[in-house]
Amino acid sequence: ELSYRLYGNVNKTEADSLDLNSPFSTGTTPPAGREGVLNRDANMQLRWAPHQQESVDLNLAWSRQGNIYAGDRAMNSAYEGLSTLAEAGAETNTKLRRSAALVHRKNWGERRSSRITLSYEGTDDTRLREGLSGGSEGAFVRDPANSQLAALQTSTSQLRNVWMNGEFSTPWHIAGLDQMLTLGVENQQERLDDPYAMSNANAALGVLSGRSSQASARTTAFFVESNIAATDKLLLTPGLRYDRHSQFGGNWSPSLNASQQITAAVSLKAGIARAFKAPNLYQSNPNYLWETNGNGSPVNWPRPNGSGCSILGNPDLKPETSVNKEIGIAYDAEGMQAGLTYFHNDYRNKVVADMPDQTPVLLSSGRYLFRWANAERAVVRGLEGHWAVPVGTGRALRWSNNFTYMLDNRNGTTGQPLATVPRYTVNSSLDWQVDERLSALFTATFYGQQEPLSRNLNGTSVTGDAALERGSYALFGASVGYRLYAGATARFGISNLFDKRLFREHNQAGAGANTYNEAGRAFYASLQATF
Repeated sequence: ELSYRLYGNVNKTEADSLDLNSPFSTGTTPPAGREGVLNRDANMQLRWAPHQQESVDLNLAWSRQGNIYAGDRAMNSAYEGLSTLAEAGAETNTKLRRSAALVHRKNWGERRSSRITLSYEGTDDTRLREGLSGGSEGAFVRDPANSQLAALQTSTSQLRNVWMNGEFSTPWHIAGLDQMLTLGVENQQERLDDPYAMSNANAALGVLSGRSSQASARTTAFFVESNIAATDKLLLTPGLRYDRHSQFGGNWSPSLNASQQITAAVSLKAGIARAFKAPNLYQSNPNYLWETNGNGSPVNWPRPNGSGCSILGNPDLKPETSVNKEIGIAYDAEGMQAGLTYFHNDYRNKVVADMPDQTPVLLSSGRYLFRWANAERAVVRGLEGHWAVPVGTGRALRWSNNFTYMLDNRNGTTGQPLATVPRYTVNSSLDWQVDERLSALFTATFYGQQEPLSRNLNGTSVTGDAALERGSYALFGASVGYRLYAGATARFGISNLFDKRLFREHNQAGAGANTYNEAGRAFYASLQATF
């Protein structure tokens, strides 16, 4: 049997207006709103199944994303002409991705099965060149001999990834216990070529122009996992994974998950696993030099005479590891599902850019020299939950909810948040199947307050507007769908029903957690057909 599937997509979202955040900013350089995007996607799957127990898939995909300039720093006279660039809806960077994958699946009988995947992905990231120093961030580089916008310079970085992975599953009976054993192997090769990012030079550091722009890494992994029916109500899943990185060596990652059926409707689940993550190709590359004139140097090392810092890639970084634990309870009966899970992730050697424990070298240029560093520890913990219930006597109306509540999200060395995230996020929806053809959906999302950093990189406490939190808020939406005929459905909807808008603030004085825009009310319509 030979079959195929085709998919295509084109969508465009315009950038926010140039002066969107002007009423909420200070100085002459208001922060930009959200960039626009122009996406084009196409993919194809060709499947050959010589019989029911075997198939071979060829997957091909192509996509192009263009980021439409929203005007960062466009109002500043130092960047003359960039407002024209924003008003023209120009693309300042594009990402072109091509991928291919060959997948073989086979059922060998007696519950034995295998899967082998070979895949390739190539990404070209082309962007208008910005200043390599943080002080020029957002300033596009032009040909010195030509100040016209047409002379803006571009650069392209190329990332090439090749993967191979395979799995084989088979039943296994040992020590009187029925098991399903899975064995697997993975191999990944990453290659990055970024000539412009590597062109920054600093003679005082011995980092000269003309050095190699290429970086690469290979990771090989082996893993084994077994689902063990310890009793008729207890399922144990131990696992062991070994990763071998070409630069950072080997790492063992054991795991253990358990599921206990308490009653026919109630189950208890728990798990613990160790994870491994190698630094990326920039952080570990000694050829990569990042210079910043931003908010100062890291803790206890304020920048001298107003100069900035130089940060080199660090080949001596340690890989990040974490121990991830969770325990939860679930209920499922008579159309009602509910669950609550506590998660606790402890990180070791997390790669950071604020480098809190380093003693930097003071260069003759007045800059401090740092390298990317490992934070000794960090923690992320919180609660996740879900519940869904039919409303009324029938099942035409269903209320579904899920939530995340963050208890901790901090760098254990500095005490600062790892990221600016809402204290809680709640998603709620009411799905109403009016009749065989007509349906309606009502949605609500609630976000908790968001906490900014409490100190600057130079160790001083954050004050004024830079210490502002973003308060809690909610967004609502509604849509109706109508089945025109078998395989065809039309839908009309409104997002952000009550037009709740949020703005970026104080580009120069600090915005605290007010660092993004929330778009206003929008209307949409869609028509979907399958044949």
